[in-house]
Amino acid sequence: MLDIQFGPTSLSTEDRIVFFRTLGSWLTSGGGHTSVADAVKNTCDTFSYDEYKTLKPKMDTITREYVGGQVSLAQALRSVHVGFKKQELAIIEAAEKSSQLRMAVPSLVEALDIQHKGRKLLVGSMTMPLMVGFALILMSLGVLIIMLPMVIGPVVERRPDALYDFPAILRWYWFTSVWLRANYPIPTAVAVIPILIFVFKSVPIVKRQLDKFLMWLKPSRRMIITFNGVLSVFFMPALVRSGMPGHAVLDALAECVSHPNIAGMLRGAAQEHRNGMRMGEAVKVLPFRTSFANAVSTGEQTGQIAERVEELKEPYRLDLERQISQTVSVLKFFVMAILLPFFVVTTYTSLVGPIFALMEY
Repeated sequence: MLDIQFGPTSLSTEDRIVFFRTLGSWLTSGGGHTSVADAVKNTCDTFSYDEYKTLKPKMDTITREYVGGQVSLAQALRSVHVGFKKQELAIIEAAEKSSQLRMAVPSLVEALDIQHKGRKLLVGSMTMPLMVGFALILMSLGVLIIMLPMVIGPVVERRPDALYDFPAILRWYWFTSVWLRANYPIPTAVAVIPILIFVFKSVPIVKRQLDKFLMWLKPSRRMIITFNGVLSVFFMPALVRSGMPGHAVLDALAECVSHPNIAGMLRGAAQEHRNGMRMGEAVKVLPFRTSFANAVSTGEQTGQIAERVEELKEPYRLDLERQISQTVSVLKFFVMAILLPFFVVTTYTSLVGPIFALMEY
């Protein structure tokens, strides 16, 4: 009989966080006396049973190749293709070379955790007001383009001058309906383009244009900069503690941020630092708060970049929460104070329209 198993074939973001957290716990257990080989073996054993039993062959491969001394831990994790990201492997690889795994892994876990929670907070906070607002726009367009012509259209066709006996608001809605139907590509675009963007947002050409638009739009630009600032102050200590040289830290940090413009600025800063510019000066090109460049500069002078940047974690995290709260408040105000009343009045107009239509027959 075939032994068919159902389960994950790769590690999700939450699973990878738990994987590295487990590895970090084993590395620091017993005062740090547990060997790296035992820590890796115990971690892989945890991800070989129960809901992860389908991953057992790949976890056994990691244990066999690393404990057997065939490859490094980063190479073993990369070879099994279970979802480990480039920046995660870069930190592990650099930490191995500098014998800093026990320090780097807990910092990596903290950075991955804030990255995951930050994205969930952004998506969770923005989704509902955006969906409600889009639905209200669609319903309002439907009333204007479909319902109103059905109610008032026959009257206007029978006696065009009857329209001027209607209330002013009803006339305004009728003229709006006529304009929308005459320029049908505009409401069609309003209805279709957001859906197409959502469906094809991962397509490179769509993603590039969307990234440019969001960076151009002031509210979203502020949110993007704040979110990537948080990612930078959480990932940078992990990268520094892994033992990477300064320019490699900035190059790896470019893989950790979520926007291509900021990633490009980080790569440019890495090149400037590689050419001899101090890191504190090189990172001034970034659109983050001045405190980031100041912390890097101060840490560079004292040899404590990770510690100085780490001091920014809490204020940057709180700033992100404040920015999200403000943006959500603006979206809710727009939906509740503009879109909802517009939809209600539009619907009311379509309901009272028959009364005036009957009066004209």
